[in-house]
Amino acid sequence: MSLVIHGENPETIIRIAGAARRFFPDSPAQAVCLAPPGDEELRRLGGAGVETVHVLPENLTSQGPAVVVAALAMAVAKLGASTILLSATKYGREIGPRLAQRLGGSYATECIHVESVGEGLLVKRLVLGGAYQASLQLNARPYVIGVQAVADSAGGGAGIPRLERLDVDVDAPKIELLEVVKPEASHVDLERAEFIVGVGRGFKRREDLSMAEELARILGAELGCSRPVSGDLKWMSEDRHIGLSGKRVRPKTYLALGISGQIQHLVGIRDSKLIIAVNTDPNAPIMAESDYAVVGDIYKIVPPLIERLREKLGRR
Repeated sequence: MSLVIHGENPETIIRIAGAARRFFPDSPAQAVCLAPPGDEELRRLGGAGVETVHVLPENLTSQGPAVVVAALAMAVAKLGASTILLSATKYGREIGPRLAQRLGGSYATECIHVESVGEGLLVKRLVLGGAYQASLQLNARPYVIGVQAVADSAGGGAGIPRLERLDVDVDAPKIELLEVVKPEASHVDLERAEFIVGVGRGFKRREDLSMAEELARILGAELGCSRPVSGDLKWMSEDRHIGLSGKRVRPKTYLALGISGQIQHLVGIRDSKLIIAVNTDPNAPIMAESDYAVVGDIYKIVPPLIERLREKLGRR
């Protein structure tokens, strides 16, 4: 099997490579990047099993997704790839279907398991908000698959990959891109965090999040949130959103404050080793999924908890 992985940036590609090694341990991977990776990123790509990194011409993304898809299609044809792994992110969901259609192949996203079956691929993907898993067999090559990117693990790879320029000739875009607005970076890496404090609609005002921020600081934890906090209220940035359409996390401890726990959020935290929830509603879905469930008001529980931790840990 000829395997190509692609993502919106080197960090995402590294994580897709981790999934590729898990699904196809005997198949060496080639990466196609929009920008050249740095030395450390190149080393980590090698550790994840990537043998060659192909870099596309610069400024493709500034010309819109249609141009990126055209360039990727040419790259896949040049490399003779039968399987293309993308991230199950907004970028991957925008690029993936177009790429599969252009190549005349198959497409599936939100895949949590992939294996070869006969002349095709069997994939398992999350459906209905993550409440169920569906098994699909893909028969039309090439296979374009969106996978949940995971944190890379060092070692066991192919050494330092070769870095090569990949020339492709694409037509000028038919749609003029007027402006690109980059979101403000928060430098948060929830997927790697060992302790996460998650906040939900139980917080009444934006400024009240400060007590969750202080609790996270004392505990040495990252701060995440449910979809309403980032998507509806805009109290936190999208890169802190945990759930089916956000980040999938696997911390040692996840502390949920004022989160009811709809299925989309539970999908994002299901790999946590320990879940602690604080909620006024004993029947909230997250309470049944928690290892420890505290029925109470976060406004009455969190402040004294902060003071107690300060005393015990000596952190001010």
